[in-house]
Amino acid sequence: MFSIYVHSKPGFVFNESNTRSAFFYGRQLNNSIQVAWGESSMIEAERLLFEAALDDPANHRFVLLSDSCIPLFNFSYVYSYLMSSPKSFVDSFVDVKEDRYSPEMSPIIPKEKWRKGSQWIALIRKHAAIVVDDDIVFPVFRKFCQRWPPAAEPRKRRQMLQAFELVQNIQSGHNCIPDEHYVQTLLKMGGLENELERRTLTYSLWNQSSEGGEMSSWHPFQFNYADASPQLIQEIKDINHVFNDYEDQKKELCHVNNITTGPCFLFARKFTPSAAVRLLTEHSIDLQ
Repeated sequence: MFSIYVHSKPGFVFNESNTRSAFFYGRQLNNSIQVAWGESSMIEAERLLFEAALDDPANHRFVLLSDSCIPLFNFSYVYSYLMSSPKSFVDSFVDVKEDRYSPEMSPIIPKEKWRKGSQWIALIRKHAAIVVDDDIVFPVFRKFCQRWPPAAEPRKRRQMLQAFELVQNIQSGHNCIPDEHYVQTLLKMGGLENELERRTLTYSLWNQSSEGGEMSSWHPFQFNYADASPQLIQEIKDINHVFNDYEDQKKELCHVNNITTGPCFLFARKFTPSAAVRLLTEHSIDLQ
């Protein structure tokens, strides 16, 4: 009833020495690429995953997850939830707080079509095929959505460039974080927003911090062993509404196909391996 596709660092192989889950054996892409945060390689990797999954005609829903994601419910519940809606779950909105759009993307990507949202999406087959077949929007992202400061720069130089940018009040619209915009913008340009449940199914807790020596920015909170309590999991599972603070300041109940009200999230992140061990040991997640 499900299949797994893994995009990992080129050369890394899942085997008995690094995982006890046989579900990952032989499921890695043989054409994986080196990925850098903030670069178009992020969305290129997503496209490779969708392309591999589309080869199996039995696949009808395509869910992107990371190695720090955990399921909140068992497989039967997740499957029923996803299949009960004919729509894709894609967090997509007009971002009025940041200016990541680059005028150089026009006219291929008009500014009014620019959208933002979570990378963690669940697509229907039609939309996954659109992402894979796209040869118009992706090249624009690859050309103009580049990380600033460049990932190839040494850390100290990146910090100097960031500091200079802040002092000079330089707008870095070209640093658009492509994985938070590509699918959303592509589907908007295709006139497909009415085919979306405009929310993500993966919970993240965001906080403003400094990570990895970089200057202060927003990052998802990382749940460690001490954080991963049964109470935390239940609190996330009980969330039944999302608050849209970008467009209309509206609190919305989480519906599936505009009929059933239920939990907003099926997955959650970022959980460390030790946090996951605690959840499994204390049976905080029902996987049966």
